[in-house]
Amino acid sequence: MEAHTRDILIDELARKKAELISYGSIEIPRSLLSKLSVERSKSGPSSGKSMVGFEFGGKRVKLEASRKNERFDLVEVDGRFIIRDRGKNFLEVRPLDVSTHAPDQIFISLENRCIYNCLFCKKSSIKIDDDRLLNFVKRIMDSKGIRSVAITSGAYPSVKKQIDRIEKFTKMLKESYDDISIGVEPLVESKEDVSRLRSAGADEIKINIQFPRKDLFDKICGYMDHERIFDLLDHAVNEFGKGKVTSNVIFGIGERDEDIEYAIERLTDKGVVPNLRLIRLYPETKKRLESRLGYKIEKTAPSRILKLAIIHKRILERKDLTTRSFKTMCFACGCCDIIPFWDV
Repeated sequence: MEAHTRDILIDELARKKAELISYGSIEIPRSLLSKLSVERSKSGPSSGKSMVGFEFGGKRVKLEASRKNERFDLVEVDGRFIIRDRGKNFLEVRPLDVSTHAPDQIFISLENRCIYNCLFCKKSSIKIDDDRLLNFVKRIMDSKGIRSVAITSGAYPSVKKQIDRIEKFTKMLKESYDDISIGVEPLVESKEDVSRLRSAGADEIKINIQFPRKDLFDKICGYMDHERIFDLLDHAVNEFGKGKVTSNVIFGIGERDEDIEYAIERLTDKGVVPNLRLIRLYPETKKRLESRLGYKIEKTAPSRILKLAIIHKRILERKDLTTRSFKTMCFACGCCDIIPFWDV
């Protein structure tokens, strides 16, 4: 490990979380599944998968619930939930409520359909009714006292219509609950799109560069000019403020560590807090990506996940940025990534 990362202490729980993220799934017997909160994702990379969440030592993780003979499995012993690794006790955990996708916040997708064909994302044809979704959000907020809402959406039937819908939904929420924090994760095409969402009442925004290199973005997504996304992030920081703008940087598809580090540097120079996200490679996703990229994608080792998280933290510290400034979306959830200032 590079010299500038050696002095960050990585505790054993962070190492175990990296192991779980790298593997991605856990065997859960039917008798235990009924005792857990299970989320069935309707869009995105995990579409159609049943996901469960756990907390341990202040850290969180979300895994695919499997019925297969997996490396990791869940058992209950005297009322305690234990994750085992190849039959040996690995970690004692507490089940998380993921019924709203993210613990302690409501994370919703207004639209599961999308006009684009990013290879890592599995689309859905399910149509969602705004009024029913708004009633659901209000009911959960009132019953559970949740005060953080994250809103995303597929781009359908156009980017403009998607922005219209997020803007309208954000305004309706703010009109009913002026004390809540709202984060939005849209696909934006113009500075006007960003400004409209800020004016509607959004407090935080995520605009994804997706991949650290233009060539990877063009092959896997390609829905707009990659450089244009960086320009829109510049404007987002002007509108929302430093420490209120984030962007997913997906890794685990053959990029170099140097590519990730360069992307982090470039984003943080703008006041953007990057979110490093290990790609979820389900068999169908992996096959599509390998065909398009022309090479075999190797599994990402837990040691690399931790190494990149440490590099990430060092750069954030140097740029006076933190993941703890966010009240919504992925940093506030903490289930899918090794997050600086939370996990390391």
